[in-house]
Amino acid sequence: MVVLSESNLKTSLGAILCGGMVCTGLSGVVGMQTVLYFRLFTRDLTSTKFKVAVVFVLDLLHSAMIAAANYMYLVSNFGEEDVTDHVFWTVGVSIALTAVITVCVHLFFSLRLFKLSKGNYWITIPIAVLAVARVVAAFVTAVELIRLKSFSAFGDQFRWVFTLGLVLSSVVDGLITAGLCFYLRRHRGGTGRFDHILNTVTLYTVENGLLTSVTTIVSLIFWLVKSDELIYLGLHFAISKLYANSFLASMNARKNLMAQSQSQSTSGHRLPVIFRTQRGASNGEHLDLAIQTRVHITVDKTTDYVPDDIQDNASSQQLSADQKGVGVSHA
Repeated sequence: MVVLSESNLKTSLGAILCGGMVCTGLSGVVGMQTVLYFRLFTRDLTSTKFKVAVVFVLDLLHSAMIAAANYMYLVSNFGEEDVTDHVFWTVGVSIALTAVITVCVHLFFSLRLFKLSKGNYWITIPIAVLAVARVVAAFVTAVELIRLKSFSAFGDQFRWVFTLGLVLSSVVDGLITAGLCFYLRRHRGGTGRFDHILNTVTLYTVENGLLTSVTTIVSLIFWLVKSDELIYLGLHFAISKLYANSFLASMNARKNLMAQSQSQSTSGHRLPVIFRTQRGASNGEHLDLAIQTRVHITVDKTTDYVPDDIQDNASSQQLSADQKGVGVSHA
């Protein structure tokens, strides 16, 4: 039996409670984004819809495990002094589900990077390998936690495994974010409209990558510095929600990008040009041109979009500007 101080007990239970509350809120955001996706992108490929559905179901299961863990820590074992050292099976399952959601999102963005880099295996293959290694470390962590049923015993024997998983997750986040930003910048062609879209996609990429990476790093720091308190576990509860929201936000952002592109690329400009009466003289002769011309030029552009299930947010829009008519009338 591990003896814990009252301060550690309150801090650990508070972290679990707060982590569960944050997870509930973020899970609601995941559900909202899922409904929004299925309403906005009815013409997406079945495989894309399946990916979204899988992420939603995994997130729902993860939320159920967190709720069950909170009940076990705060209700079923209320009053036990070493309750925060005990590992319930729901905690182990939640860690495994977090790993599955994480690897799904990592592989999704790795495939997007592969397409954006025009098939650069030297970049995407190492990222995919690191992502798989991260999920393996997480599964080992989950199995050993359930087997040992003690955080302190796990820390003594397998501390490096959980540390490795968090480090790999942060590294993969950084590599994916850096790779996407690099190739998005390389695709800038000097066109104001297209560059604006690329800037928006780059901003989305950085925000999503930083949010998940920073949360993982903070959880890692608390694991290394305060392993006797479960602050790291409360933060770890939220990691899977952030990855799920990152994936769904990337899918739903296509609608905003299409709207931005349409507002900038679809235009009808009327340019009235008036040439007033001109007179000139040559060799004493009076030349009266008496020409007054009004020119109306109307330029209409249409933009067609082809949805893609895994293309980049910018390159998924196939922009084709077609000059439909130029009318010139002389008055």
